[in-house]
Parts: sequence; structure tokens; C-alpha cells
Amino acid sequence: MRIYLVGGIVRDLILGRESFDYDIVVEGDAIELCRVLSEESGVSFCRHHTFGTATVYYKNYKIDFATARKEFYPHRGALPKVEKAALVDDLFRRDFTINAMAVSINRDDYGKLIDLYGGYSDLRKGVVRVMHDNSFFDDPTRMLRAVRFEQRFSFKIEKHTFHLLKEASSQGVLKLIDEQRLRDELILILKEKKPLKYIRRIQNLMGFSFIDDSLILKDKDYQLIRRAERAVMFYDKTFAGHRPLDVWLIYLMALLNRLSFKKILIFCKNFRLRKGEEKRLVSAFEHKNIIKGLYRKNIKKSKLFKLLTPLSFETIVFFYACTTNKYARAHLVFFLKHLSCVKLKVSGHDLKRMHLEPHHLYSKALSELKHVKIEKGLYTKKEELQEISKIFKRLKRKRH
Repeated sequence: MRIYLVGGIVRDLILGRESFDYDIVVEGDAIELCRVLSEESGVSFCRHHTFGTATVYYKNYKIDFATARKEFYPHRGALPKVEKAALVDDLFRRDFTINAMAVSINRDDYGKLIDLYGGYSDLRKGVVRVMHDNSFFDDPTRMLRAVRFEQRFSFKIEKHTFHLLKEASSQGVLKLIDEQRLRDELILILKEKKPLKYIRRIQNLMGFSFIDDSLILKDKDYQLIRRAERAVMFYDKTFAGHRPLDVWLIYLMALLNRLSFKKILIFCKNFRLRKGEEKRLVSAFEHKNIIKGLYRKNIKKSKLFKLLTPLSFETIVFFYACTTNKYARAHLVFFLKHLSCVKLKVSGHDLKRMHLEPHHLYSKALSELKHVKIEKGLYTKKEELQEISKIFKRLKRKRH
């Protein structure tokens, strides 16, 4: 069987860019090759019979092997039907010429570049060119990908490709495909460094009606996204000890900011974010009124803790971008710096050892203790134990 590095890794090798996106095409049977590779080398692999692909896991690397194939699209926007083919066909089914090159990793011609469609020349010229005229109609997600590659590499969309993209856009082909495929492409764009220029380009070329017909971005929206970029940089610099952000989710919040809460819920239903992602997105819009409550100079630390603790760090950074009010921003920073990581020295085991009952009050008592710890500045476990006794007595009295 003959094997080749293909696609993005070849492009990035030529550009001198770091890449961990190892894709290998096999003229033969990728699953059988990986089975033998697994037996010979002791590596684990996972097979995907439907598409004739397999994934090999080697140390920290994930390497995808695919049987060379050609594709047929039953109708616009549909997932392709595939059948085995030669390398020439496999390269022709790809999105753009710059992604349709291969490098041989066979013994007899190791390292040879296979460039059948002018990808090397387009890479040197800095242009994004589709493989054929039906490309955007076969797979409309390529419209978003064209923008991603154009902006990432500071390339230009080739003139004829540009006209094909505009024609596809005018016919609304992005609305013909499954929202989950659009979601994946949108997330990839929002994961790019400084996604504002990507978002602006999408608005100018095709718009965001594939999300919602009313989502037409204005200067105010671009300003919010720019502030979100700055807020993310501020967080990374100031709170290096905190957990890394899902930055793309903050940009998604900024992108969808002008939509009503009802439309946010519709977006979540249609685009099917993961449960944790959906929860954070919905929470940001559900609690946006909190921002105005932070406009005052003096707010009790315990109140600030109560307001912001239920929110994700992504939501708090988004709120920081949403407001330019100096008091609100100061409160958000204070929370992240001093309150977000507050931990009690006392635990439920300590309450048991103190023979405090009933047990079902433990959670509420410990929650209240956190507020008291913040407001009174408790430092020692002894101080916490003294306070928890008072809190427990008060909760029992309320209960009766």
C-alpha cells in the first residue's frame, strides 16, 4: 500500500508553520494498514468502517489514516457518498488547491511533493482557490473555510472563487446544511487568534443569516468583539493562575449579543452545543442585568460573591467586555482576583465531629460560612468553626 501525508500538514510544512494535524491517505485499505501497524508497533487504534478511516494513537499524537476515496454529493449541502479511489481522485475532492497537495512517505520516493492542481503556486501567490465550480454548492461550509484560510494566512480569495462564493451566498446555500456542521466551522473561526477580522469578513461576504435573519452586525457589535479580544488578553496576563478560558465561547457571546434571549435558546437548540457550553452561553444572557447592579462604587464583598459565583469565568470576562463602567469593571476584577478561589478550611466532616444535626443543613451552612468568611475576613480554621456554630444555630431556629 502506498501512503501520503495530505492536506493541511503539507500546506503548513511549505509555509514553515508548526502543525500537529497529521493526515495520511492510503492507496489501499487504511483500516487494514492500521491493524497491522497496531500489531507490529503495539500502538492503539480506532477504526471507522463507514468512511474507511482509522485513527492511530502514538504517545501524545493522534494520526488519522484514510483510504483514498472519491466523493459524490446526492444533493446540495448533503454529506458525500464515498468510494475507494486513487490519490489523484482523493486530492481532487478537497476544498482548495492549497489543501490539495500530498507528500509521499513511501520508501522509493520519500518526501516527493505531489501537486496536481497548482496548490504550490497558489500558496506562493497567497490565493485561496476552489477545486471546481460546484465546490461551494456541494459543501457550503467551504464558504466559511475560505474566509478562515484567507484571514489566517493574510491571503486573498481568488477572483473566480470570490464570484462563486458570492453566487452561492446569494442563493442561501448555508441554510441548506445541518446546523451542527456550521457550528463546527464557526467554532474553528472563533478559536483563531483575534477573530474580529474573520467575523467582519463573513458579515461583508455572506452575512450571519445562517444563524438568524436578524443578525446583521453593526459598528457597535464590532466594538464589543474588539473589547472581548482585549478582555481575554487582560485575563491571560492578570490571572495566569486561573483555569484557561474557552475563549471561543466568549467571542460567541459577543457575536450573538444583539439577539433576544428567546433567540439564544433557539440557537442552542438548533446548533446543539455541548451541555456545559450551552449552560454557560445561556447563563450569560440570562444574567446580563447583573452588570448594571455593579455600577455602584461600594458593594459588599459577600454580595459580590453571591452575584458572581454562579457565573462561569467566560461569562465574567464577557461582562467585563460588555461594560466600560469603571466600578463594574473593578468589581469583576476584584471577584476574579480575591473571591473566585475562596476555599473553606472547615468541611462536612468537621460538622459531623461537632455532632451538628440535621445533616441536610450542612450544604447551606457551609455556603453561608463562605459569605461570612469573605465579609469578616476569616483566616483560621478556629474562626470558621466558631462562625459555623452560630450559622447552624440560626438555621435550626429558622427551620422551627
